[in-house]
Amino acid sequence: MRSQEQPQPKLREQANAALQRLSPPEREALLIKCWMSHDARWFMAVAREYGLEAANRLNRTAAHDVGEVEARRIAHALEVPAARTVDDWLLTQEIFLALLGPDLADYQVTKVGSNAFQVHVRRCFASENAVRAGISDHYECGMFARITGWLDAQSLSYEISPPLGKCLKAAGDECLYRLTLRFAAGSGHRDGGKAKEPAAGRST
Repeated sequence: MRSQEQPQPKLREQANAALQRLSPPEREALLIKCWMSHDARWFMAVAREYGLEAANRLNRTAAHDVGEVEARRIAHALEVPAARTVDDWLLTQEIFLALLGPDLADYQVTKVGSNAFQVHVRRCFASENAVRAGISDHYECGMFARITGWLDAQSLSYEISPPLGKCLKAAGDECLYRLTLRFAAGSGHRDGGKAKEPAAGRST
């Protein structure tokens, strides 16, 4: 009896050859676009099934939790040391943004004190998607919830102002947040111990 053919090794070789047509930057950009497409469609699927309030709440939770996981993985892989100063943190934040999607937002970071900085977002993929989907009046920020996940991954205590909530751009305001960091040993921020509600924040 003739043995069954096993085509996978040859197919895998052909698939790998096809992928070689993409340069590393092209491959990264394609993966990021695919992930962002999933992100937007996941949000809208939840919104259709359970309503925008539930979608916003779950999106904030998921973004924060993903932020914690990816921050630990990236810091471990790149041997990024724990931040001890604002300058340390700003470099760490830039490393994360450069890897995860440098073209997803147009932003400016400004130091406003020895332990504080502002992030001014001029363009944001999430806000643009919310406008295209017709939900900008109800969309709540998930991008900064992801950043708070990064901060929590490093056990950094922080304050954010204004508190996270409705998308500032959707409200017709500038997307401008001030973050103040505390570097005391062993400190950490958990919004009263509730890591699952990162978007509430604490206003300064």
